Amino acid sequence: MKKFFLFIIGCFVCSLVSAQYNYYKLSVGLNTGVTQALADVQKIVPKPTLILSGDYHITPFALAGIEIQKGNISGGDPKNDPHLRYFNNSYLAVMLNGRVQLGQFVDFESSNLLYAVRGFYVGAGVGIINNKMAEVVRYKPGTLSDYPPLGYKFPGVDKAINLLIPINTGISFNVVDKWRFTKFIFSFNYQSNVMLGEDVDGYNDPKSRFNNGRDYWGVASIGVRYCFGPEGLY
Repeated sequence: MKKFFLFIIGCFVCSLVSAQYNYYKLSVGLNTGVTQALADVQKIVPKPTLILSGDYHITPFALAGIEIQKGNISGGDPKNDPHLRYFNNSYLAVMLNGRVQLGQFVDFESSNLLYAVRGFYVGAGVGIINNKMAEVVRYKPGTLSDYPPLGYKFPGVDKAINLLIPINTGISFNVVDKWRFTKFIFSFNYQSNVMLGEDVDGYNDPKSRFNNGRDYWGVASIGVRYCFGPEGLY
């Protein structure tokens, strides 16, 4: 009977060891990517951006933190756009984000497929963007017979601050150290930003003329995160 109880305890301990997940609770990251604007011009012009982030890992599969983005958002064409409009926004954005991975909800050890995609995540947050037009076609070139006519000033501002809602989706891949703690996290991310304002492209025309509706812009990026700090066991 004593051997039987020792066997049961041994199995229980082994199951705990196999199920545990070691992680550090803090991380800093760097992403590089391109922006794409869905605004009040027809042509999308990809532009580079850099993203710095700092996160607190609530579990190995859920985190919350802050990120800072600096880059450009651009669109239009001063020669071929229907209204010859073009903008280049040299922006700075600060966002608070939360993300949760598939591994938080599924038994990924029971399936090779689930284990492979356990790092798939979604997330959302809130942020603020400082828009600054490095370039913008503010006056319509052309002739008096055009519509809008020669010299028409497109309404809008060259500098503005707006609120936004970032929505993230992507996948992460962990690299562990010799103690089996996650040390580096590589990720592929797409962020869609819903604007609470009409200033990303510098244009704010009436909807009956050129305004296509609420502005959106997205960021496709790849990055690496370095994990450190207090240790957690999941």
